[in-house]
Amino acid sequence: MKALLGGMIFLAALSLCNLSEKMKSGGSTNTNTNTNTQRQITSANSAGEREALTVELMKIEGEITAASFKGDISTLASYIADDYSGTDASGKTQNKNQVLAATRPDTTTKSWKITDGQLSSFSENSAVLTYIQSQTLRNGRTYSARVTDTFVKRDGRWLVKSEQQTLMK
Repeated sequence: MKALLGGMIFLAALSLCNLSEKMKSGGSTNTNTNTNTQRQITSANSAGEREALTVELMKIEGEITAASFKGDISTLASYIADDYSGTDASGKTQNKNQVLAATRPDTTTKSWKITDGQLSSFSENSAVLTYIQSQTLRNGRTYSARVTDTFVKRDGRWLVKSEQQTLMK
């Protein structure tokens, strides 16, 4: 948040410097300044929206992953769109019903974490999030996968519509 505020102050300072230079030269600045200010505000809002949405979707990913490892089918079902299509790291595809039917408590995983969340794109009703999911098994082996999830917003809630997992070596 401090970085965002600092960036906005920096952009405002640049804008003011540009304005004062144009005023010295006697040029018309009103239209250009208004356009530049509008772009800066839009850019700052988009950055703030992007950051807030990334945090929100990463929280949802954490809840989905915890539910998956616990075998909590009802929580999983509430976050997965009815028209879901997923491809796991082995290339196997599943729809929502298949994912839920295959869900069991995971007894082989010691710990897991989700990191490096990045919002690739977003709009009012859709978003694409990439992140890395790491897993440590009870036998000490570790695995990581790069995951790309597409979310849709339906009835005011973000749902996973599709997922692609790629095992990292």
